[in-house]
Amino acid sequence: MKISLLFCHCNDRLLSHMASQSLASLVYFQLKEEDALNVTWLSFSLNTLLGFPGNARVADCLWTLTGIIKETLKDAVAPRAGVLKKLLAPLDAVLEGFYNAILLHHFDSHHYTSPYSEAANNLISFTDLLEALLASRIELDFPLRCQRILFLKVSYVLNLINSSIPYVIKKKLILLLKKCVLYKSREDTKSGSLFLQTPSLCEDMLALSNAILQVVNLTWLNQIPLGGKSSYFGSNEAAPGDDSQDGFDQTVLRALSLVVLKALEFKIHNSATEAEIKGNSHLKFRSLSSKSFQVFRFCSHVSLRL
Repeated sequence: MKISLLFCHCNDRLLSHMASQSLASLVYFQLKEEDALNVTWLSFSLNTLLGFPGNARVADCLWTLTGIIKETLKDAVAPRAGVLKKLLAPLDAVLEGFYNAILLHHFDSHHYTSPYSEAANNLISFTDLLEALLASRIELDFPLRCQRILFLKVSYVLNLINSSIPYVIKKKLILLLKKCVLYKSREDTKSGSLFLQTPSLCEDMLALSNAILQVVNLTWLNQIPLGGKSSYFGSNEAAPGDDSQDGFDQTVLRALSLVVLKALEFKIHNSATEAEIKGNSHLKFRSLSSKSFQVFRFCSHVSLRL
């Protein structure tokens, strides 16, 4: 099967997405029934990801991989951990390299001014993949690097949110950060503990919290637009259920509130000594920007709605 031929004539984005979903179903079926990863698809994926930004089929590759992960997570019968390891292990190092490449790209260029551009489409597709990787992490006792990279290198995402990318992508990334700060391993969920017990997750969450609190100290919140609205296919008419009041996107504002507060909560809980809790964390409170304080105050009003 020549996978590149499957996409070469799919200039229509919908048809290309449908082709990716069909390919995802095939690869997953082979993984589940034959316990084998499609070598042709794997080679295509490796070459595509390594060829970024020159390769034009990046979104197709990301859609397919995301689709396979989702198929795996939906299957209640299949051995999900084994399937995910066989799928992701050969891609682990390449996915980390791609993470670095796409998130350190020059996002202030004209290629990212429209949410319908190929460059923006690649970013949206990659955000969907990161969300799928986060959801799949719970299946493995020892998560792969590609399932941890969002926590360990979240500064790339934080910088991206402050770039000139379209608002719809910024919103997706902020909501993804919200899922990160709320994430718990299966063991932590079963234990019912208010705080994380899994060592690798504690390490990752601490890295995430440190990065978030660091940018908050640098007035990161001041640079995030909160006036964006969902619309009908890019028009200026607000879509039904659009959660905007007084010119602010309440969904994003609530998500930002939760992200900052959970990061601060985790940092305080994991401080090595009581002196650090009373000292450094207190200083962080005092050094937050004025907009950060507004987020904290607002959070007291919206916490019941989260």
